[in-house]
Amino acid sequence: MQFTHLHWHSTFSFLEAIWTPKKIIQKAKELNFENIALTDLGGIYGAIAFYDSAKESGINPIIGTELGFVLDINGYNKIENIGNVCLLAKNEDGYKSLMKIVSHANQEWISGKAKCDIKMLEKFNQWLIAFMWGEESWIGKMIFRSEADEKIIEIIKMIQDKIWKENVFLELVAQSELENQNLKKINNKIIELAQQLEIKCIVNNIYQYINQNDKEVWEMALAIKDGNKIYDDHRRKPKEKYHLMSGQEIFDIMVDNWYSEEQTKNWINNNNEIAKTIKIEIPMGQTLFPNYSTPPHIQELYEKVKNNLISE
Repeated sequence: MQFTHLHWHSTFSFLEAIWTPKKIIQKAKELNFENIALTDLGGIYGAIAFYDSAKESGINPIIGTELGFVLDINGYNKIENIGNVCLLAKNEDGYKSLMKIVSHANQEWISGKAKCDIKMLEKFNQWLIAFMWGEESWIGKMIFRSEADEKIIEIIKMIQDKIWKENVFLELVAQSELENQNLKKINNKIIELAQQLEIKCIVNNIYQYINQNDKEVWEMALAIKDGNKIYDDHRRKPKEKYHLMSGQEIFDIMVDNWYSEEQTKNWINNNNEIAKTIKIEIPMGQTLFPNYSTPPHIQELYEKVKNNLISE
């Protein structure tokens, strides 16, 4: 089953994920993926390494990032209320847009979390794809707080108006809902909202490491980041599976969560269809400094000084 991961983190999401883009691309090649995305937290620092590795392997690279999101960056925002948004570049212009957005977002950070707002996204709407998902997203946090549907719909429509409706998606998280009841609540509400607003859903497991047996190492990284020890009872101990899953694994998890096979195939197909619209070609091996045209009087002065130096 062909599947496109549109949401994942590498070692460039500092101590929140492990394995380099090159290793992840190698695993993606083993799984016969045709496309795969990189959406590191707060930056696109691994984008070139990811791009090079993907191109060498014959895989279509999809470059993105996951940022904190607020409606108005100048307003007062508590860190616990800042949800995330995931952005994907549709082409080279989108990649350049991500660089500008990430630079701005990291200047506006709060408690170490880069954040952007609707006005920033509106400037680059034609080159970006945006989606929101589970517990860490803006929409997910509103759902978890049981906020009124009317308020959530208002926010979604606002984002659609600014980023263009066809570029906005809602994401379902492929993890066991028996182990995470919060996720079940959010996934079900996202499906309801998507149907009501005629928004397409995508599905990802938001992987953080490559193989299932990498989970212990990943938990060690989380403990180090949080200043905990691996034997501390209060450290982060995620029950979910965040390895690089095959399309069949994603499918099986969603069916196990009592979603129909037809629904699940449709969501997976939406991932693949998005990938088909994305084509990024980054010019490599070029000098990209601007061609500066020297004013005549400066050029004249330069030639005069140069000639004097030669004669001496």
